[in-house]
Amino acid sequence: MRERTIIKYYDEIFRYCFHHLGDREAAEDVCQDTFVSFIEHEGEYCSRGKLKNYLYTIARNKCIDYSRKKTPVYTDKPPDRRQEGGFEDKTEIRQLVEQLPEEYRQVILLRFFQGLTFAEIARILGVSASAAKYRVKRALELLQKEVEGHGH
Repeated sequence: MRERTIIKYYDEIFRYCFHHLGDREAAEDVCQDTFVSFIEHEGEYCSRGKLKNYLYTIARNKCIDYSRKKTPVYTDKPPDRRQEGGFEDKTEIRQLVEQLPEEYRQVILLRFFQGLTFAEIARILGVSASAAKYRVKRALELLQKEVEGHGH
């Protein structure tokens, strides 16, 4: 199960870490740390829900821990463009998202960079689906204000 899990989810978790941290090396470290942690605690996982959500939860916590220790470095392009979603990764968008408070930045990353559903976001963040929807709506409002404030 371990090897299949890593093969199946590695790129997706790596992209999440990259979007969260903005640095390829940091994303690789945190992504690998996510899977190491998963393997170490695999017996505790049992069936807590979707495996993908469990991995995102681990990755989210690892990214937060890493961000507390390091100042992130931002780049223009994610390293793996093979499975990019519809959201263009532009420096300006990244900078606006990074200025959001943590709770709103998380939902934007999960919803638009990773393409997760509100239910999946809710499980990862430990909130209700309606709270996840509200956070996405509020984050988009904050981004809109910021864009209008810059005269774009």
